[in-house]
Amino acid sequence: MPRATVRIRVPFVDVDSSERIHFTAVMRYWEVAEHALMRSLGLPYATALQEVAFPRVHVSADFKGAIGFDDELDVEARIERVGSTSWTIAFTARPADAGDEAPALAVGRMTVVAMDRATQRPAPLPADLRRALTSEDAPAPRP
Repeated sequence: MPRATVRIRVPFVDVDSSERIHFTAVMRYWEVAEHALMRSLGLPYATALQEVAFPRVHVSADFKGAIGFDDELDVEARIERVGSTSWTIAFTARPADAGDEAPALAVGRMTVVAMDRATQRPAPLPADLRRALTSEDAPAPRP
């Protein structure tokens, strides 16, 4: 399934008084990686698929290790599941350059639903989106 990885350096604004990442910051990192994934598929949210809305209906994060100020992370987004009206993206944050075998510092998931803008109801995934999300040949950009 398609995947993309982005490198993020944790800025001071994203840590709390313990100098560890604030729990809300990782959700923004998930989104940065998600947008990189969609761009790698040739379907950037900014310019593609404008006829359909894509609300997030589930987002989760589990913290497995400390992430602190100025740490560099490789944040991977990968398509985990594709349904008829939604898809789920799995996320992993690891220390930069540590490789896929390094223990994850944070993991998460996000489910995105295709929604008809007029009816506000779930809609079938557009055919070009479905093809891209299920492609085994999708590019896998690295940081």
